[in-house]
Amino acid sequence: MTATAHLAEFVQTTSPRDCPEAVLAQTRRAVLDTVGVMLAGATEPVARAVRAVARADGSVPLCTVIGTRLRASSGWAALANGAAGHAHDFDDTSFALLGHPSVPLLSAALASAEAETADGAALAVAYVVGFEIDAALGLAVNPAHYTRGWHATSTIGTLGCAAAAARLLGLDVTQTRHALGIAASLASGLKENFGSMTKPFHAGHAAQNGVRAAQLAREGLTASDSALEGRQGYLAAFSGAGPDAAALAGLGRRWELAASGIAVKPYPSCALTHSAIDALVELRARHRIDPAAVTAIEVGVNAVVPDVLRHARPANRLERKFSMQYCAAAALARGPLGLADFDDGPVADDATRQLMDRVRMVIDPTLPHELEQQAWTRVTVRLTDGTTFEEKPRGASGHPSAPLTDAELRVKFLACAAPVIGADAAEGVADQIAHLEDIPDIRALTSRLTGEQD
Repeated sequence: MTATAHLAEFVQTTSPRDCPEAVLAQTRRAVLDTVGVMLAGATEPVARAVRAVARADGSVPLCTVIGTRLRASSGWAALANGAAGHAHDFDDTSFALLGHPSVPLLSAALASAEAETADGAALAVAYVVGFEIDAALGLAVNPAHYTRGWHATSTIGTLGCAAAAARLLGLDVTQTRHALGIAASLASGLKENFGSMTKPFHAGHAAQNGVRAAQLAREGLTASDSALEGRQGYLAAFSGAGPDAAALAGLGRRWELAASGIAVKPYPSCALTHSAIDALVELRARHRIDPAAVTAIEVGVNAVVPDVLRHARPANRLERKFSMQYCAAAALARGPLGLADFDDGPVADDATRQLMDRVRMVIDPTLPHELEQQAWTRVTVRLTDGTTFEEKPRGASGHPSAPLTDAELRVKFLACAAPVIGADAAEGVADQIAHLEDIPDIRALTSRLTGEQD
């Protein structure tokens, strides 16, 4: 059996009964978090740009563009919701994928579910199979794939989105195999675009292409049976290696949603900044550090980090999300970072601006190198009187080893959703998602996610 056929069989044979409760519970948490960041991102420039093109394209008003009055075809809705959901870089991450799984997957799944009038249980299973394929492919090609410059959210996520859409569109195994092969040729996304609006566009790009691949396969478009593992196929082209049979063979036996899990972001910046933000917030509170008394902040990172956090002197708010210098300085000067810390315009306070020049990011070869530890940091703060404070190597809050509680996740959701749909409506949506599998028609959820944006 080819790798493509193996994945297709997993997509079509997995039933709700096959999914452990821990996997479904993680799915409900992911949906809550993702709907929240989609609503929060609906006002962002990247989301407005995508909607403008969708309106000009005149797509069929079939599916909800979350946080807005606009309805669009399933492909355009998937693109618009994906771009909005990733606009703040506030969405969850997966260490197996080395990217953002839930925004692309849910964007593709919600649009497909609306188009097919599917229920909440079908949406949940589609998300699960898409996530597990994302994770299996990520484990098969990373870290080589990621370090070559590919943005796995899009390049791997496109195939997960195709799997989720194929499931909801009712494709058979042969059609699903073709959908995955089509998606393999549609997959793209470059890390060089980090710090620009194209980075969040990647999430929508993956969702739209996944939906398109499933739709085309349903209409009879075919792809090579060896599109994934062939000599010139996806795995070879994107990683320079053949498939890791163990990673693919584990589908349905080791559930990565429960095993490697999902990291939920407490801060709207690149996940690789979060460990340092946590450490500096804690040092600030514990020692009552005066920013003016700080002479140096050293952040030790893994070797993969400098190519991602590329903006030592960020020129705009998007670049600040990929700047250790900004995030570390703001955390020590002001405390935990929120959406307002990435507003338009120049850096607001003198303390942060001055501290940025004192932040030094260095590769620390003593840090652990497993995939789930790539985001670990070591932080040292030196004061003018010679005092030194140090936080030993650590991960970040929100990671699978230190997850946000359900209450903390709900607080994050409400903070994202309430400004767009109102506090009472946001509370109702959170309660509804807690019973996701019981929703008889997914439109009972999406109808509550509209806003005043055009």
